[in-house]
Amino acid sequence: MTPSHRLPPNKAQQSRSNRACQFCRARKIKCDTVKPSCGSCQTHGRRCIYVIEPPKQRPSRALINEANRQKNVLEGVLLALKNAEPGDRDGLLSSLSIKNGAIDLTQVQIPDRWQLSNPPTTASEEPLDSSSDDEDYDPTPFLSRDEGGALGAFGPSSTFHMGSPISQAESPDMKNRSEVDRHRLIANAALQRQKEFDLLHRPSIAGIPSDLAIHLLDLHWNRQHHTFLLTYRPAFMRDLVQGGPYCSEFLVNAVFACSSKFSERFEVRTDPTRPETAGKLFFDRCDQLLAEKSLLTHSSIPTVAGLLMLGSSFNARGQISKGWLYTGYALRMVYDLGLHLDCKEVAGSAEDVEIRRRLFWGAFICDKLQSLYFGRPFTIQLRDAHVSRDFIDTFEENELWTPYVDPQIPKTDVICSPSPTRIYSVSVFQHLCSLSKIMTIIIDRFYAVGASGDMARKHLDIIDQRLITWYRKLPTNLRFEPWTENEQATATAAAPNTIILLTTFNALTILLHRPFIITGHLQSTESPAHSWERCITAARNITSLALAYRSAYSLRRANYMLSYAVYVACTIHARNPTVKESTRRRDPSSALTVCLHCLDELAVPNCGVSAPAKIIRRLMEANNIPPGLNHEINVPQNMDVNLDFQSFATLDFTPGPTDDSAQFSIFPEFTQDLDLLFGFMNEPIASPSTVLADLNPPGDQTI
Repeated sequence: MTPSHRLPPNKAQQSRSNRACQFCRARKIKCDTVKPSCGSCQTHGRRCIYVIEPPKQRPSRALINEANRQKNVLEGVLLALKNAEPGDRDGLLSSLSIKNGAIDLTQVQIPDRWQLSNPPTTASEEPLDSSSDDEDYDPTPFLSRDEGGALGAFGPSSTFHMGSPISQAESPDMKNRSEVDRHRLIANAALQRQKEFDLLHRPSIAGIPSDLAIHLLDLHWNRQHHTFLLTYRPAFMRDLVQGGPYCSEFLVNAVFACSSKFSERFEVRTDPTRPETAGKLFFDRCDQLLAEKSLLTHSSIPTVAGLLMLGSSFNARGQISKGWLYTGYALRMVYDLGLHLDCKEVAGSAEDVEIRRRLFWGAFICDKLQSLYFGRPFTIQLRDAHVSRDFIDTFEENELWTPYVDPQIPKTDVICSPSPTRIYSVSVFQHLCSLSKIMTIIIDRFYAVGASGDMARKHLDIIDQRLITWYRKLPTNLRFEPWTENEQATATAAAPNTIILLTTFNALTILLHRPFIITGHLQSTESPAHSWERCITAARNITSLALAYRSAYSLRRANYMLSYAVYVACTIHARNPTVKESTRRRDPSSALTVCLHCLDELAVPNCGVSAPAKIIRRLMEANNIPPGLNHEINVPQNMDVNLDFQSFATLDFTPGPTDDSAQFSIFPEFTQDLDLLFGFMNEPIASPSTVLADLNPPGDQTI
């Protein structure tokens, strides 16, 4: 410090007794520096010192997990002591061991009936969710700006990484978007929705007559759009007219192709007598554009969205390899575009951020569903899922939804809901995103190559509790339970996207528990009765939800996610002795019969669904269960949605005192088991004897 900056001698003593003024003390600033001073310091001839202290070291993730574990254990002990009988309480206290003057929490054993709703994990246990909190995630080290100023998604190990273009301190807070951005997007969505009427005056859209184009767009916005939110409607419709980065000829034709399977119009078919040819003209055009414009050689948001939509449609149509490869291209482009990096430096405006967030999570969900559908590895790891689920534009959240009715075709096949229902598009998608993260853990722990029974069993209760917690946290408006008296009295069913969300949850419940109760890659001599109960309940719920969907809207425009859930339910119904018996009696309310009828109807828009339906019938035939008729898809519309739940009588899963195998005797015909749940689209249909032989080769009793 130079002499000119020292305090006058007559003020030095006063400075020592009151070193900092009140203004500076409140802000933890010292006085007497060369920087501009506050008014108080200027009055006393002093200057403010801005002290930049090094940031305090944050505790590691391991320390945080251990602290949470100890907290859960202690809460569990207190809960157990409060609920225990006097004798049990003394026993629990005596079981607590003291080590180095402290309770040894690693040895605490709490009875199951007193367990916390969130079971504690051990310190050595590998965390199920390998991703850290989103607020701790800094995407900037994985960005690089080249010499021309262009940003790229290249991490520090890359030869193309030239240093992060921004620092974390300058990075925008993606979780606290301003209300100004939110209101601007909602207002723009409303304005763009009004402008859509201008399309009626155009002679053609993307080369096809406007009437047909608008019909296919209406189908898309009515059903397909609300499943994954892959297309952001305000930007898509604006750029469709004006041209822009968020709509392309390829994406428009992909929308037309995927919507065509829901259309009853003959002009969308190449052969009017064959419904499976619907959309072929648009599918072929998409393939042509991919080749002519070399769309697979450079990434763009419309290409990603179009490939994901086409991949899902090809999967539903039974074109397995093509659907798998198209989705794979899209997932690679997700990383190429940096969609997994939730950073404004990459995105730009609030609209860009919204589009990128929606597309990333739509791709994440498609990736996991395809993994389940085919029994193959997924691409986007959980550690990359740090993108915020705080979607800014909520314009579609409270829109009133009714099934689309083609003005050119009488309402012969469409069952309209008695009154409009809210679509809750954004919140349903947000909850599907969080459910897909649990889905990722289930695939990784239970169905990945190398999954072991011991490790999976170790995580069974924890993951099951996560599913239960997810369901309990659902808002009331997303809870639809047609098996309860309250829902039975309600005239209006939930919207299709809500029902799909709930059937997916129940299918995951079965996927989680089924490996432990059916002979397969994880099953052991210990078959928990709780897993049987969970599977049977989930299968019953899927059946009720599918029938509620059918009664309200018909299954003519349902997507393949519902067909997969119904198939999963069938694999449990076929092993339920009461359901098998009612099916043998040809009881029309048999859950297995009902689900097969649903699969038959779902195969109309998604012809690939006919394969799993045939597999179920082959298995029924192999086990002397009448398979029913494939062509009986026009079942009565007034079928009881709630079924006769007496057919789901509670089973006694307690093994007999002298027979260790009694727990398997309730399913005698499936002891040489048929595990077709995972990857059911991979195998051709074969005769019953061939199916049984393939699944149980000589000398190999595992699958």
